[in-house]
Amino acid sequence: MPRKCEVTGKKTMVGMNVSHSERHTKRTFLPNLQKLSFHSDILGRDFNLRLSTAGLRTLTKHGGLDGYVMSKPISRLTAEMAAIKKAIEKKNGKATAPAKKPVHKPTRSARLVKKVEAKKAK
Repeated sequence: MPRKCEVTGKKTMVGMNVSHSERHTKRTFLPNLQKLSFHSDILGRDFNLRLSTAGLRTLTKHGGLDGYVMSKPISRLTAEMAAIKKAIEKKNGKATAPAKKPVHKPTRSARLVKKVEAKKAK
């Protein structure tokens, strides 16, 4: 399992240790991940998540797991969070909105034909 926050996307970073003599050696910076259990009021079950402390603050700010998941578009969520959002939408009876069909604009020639017909009618 990768060391990655499921909310913020924070992951392991690479950097350098620099000694007093300024020798550089590689090191890793690990995110401050916590394994926590969150309850979904809508689905009525618990979800175990690995969150950074910043991710925990984000969930708290949005009012819990349900509030966070519903406030974000699916494209901005991880696969696990997107599955939770889809389950919530299914439970609420709200399917994701289908893609809108583009509005057809008449071509220039069609608009000219309408103008000419309008002039003839006068």
